[in-house]
Amino acid sequence: MEKMETRVAKVVSAVFNPLIIPTLGVLILFNMDTFLADVLPSRVKNLVMLIVFINTAILPLMAIFFMKKARFVNNIMLDNRKERLIPMIIGAFFYFFTYYMLKQSNLPSIIHFYFLGATLLVIISLFITMKWKISLHMVSMGGLTGLLLATTFLLRINLPFLIMFVILTSGLVGSSRLKLNLHSLGQVFAGYILGISVILILFFIFNSY
Repeated sequence: MEKMETRVAKVVSAVFNPLIIPTLGVLILFNMDTFLADVLPSRVKNLVMLIVFINTAILPLMAIFFMKKARFVNNIMLDNRKERLIPMIIGAFFYFFTYYMLKQSNLPSIIHFYFLGATLLVIISLFITMKWKISLHMVSMGGLTGLLLATTFLLRINLPFLIMFVILTSGLVGSSRLKLNLHSLGQVFAGYILGISVILILFFIFNSY
């Protein structure tokens, strides 16, 4: 039973890897019952999804693989706090590049503001990680939760079941990180609160202009 729980925790951690969450966020935005589903042609949405996936998942993961091969890191999951620093700097660059590309395109502001928030989260998490191992899994899940909450307020739509699902999934991810003894309860909660707070604050600033 113990081994099964550990295996499930590893699967959950892998499926909801922080590198996947930005793509998941855009996928959700494009499939909501809002103007975003209608204002953009399918080819544009597919192109945006591809850009986001390559810039925030594939390229950072390739960088981690190269670092693993060069023995700068011990494993691609970056369990060691100090080994996360350089990959996070690289990730911050790719996230900002994604934000810049999307901002230059004729896309709804909510999309590139999400990536501005994601970039800020990576940078803030980087500084925290220099001293303390905050949960990056929970930062990303908090960011996704914040995106849904902000979308509810800004676009005036009801997403109770989707928000509840993401919150419950966040709890599952947090429990998995605890089960694997990779984080303390404080690191898990701090990551989730940071993710929600930064995205909500940024979107409310955006809404005030």
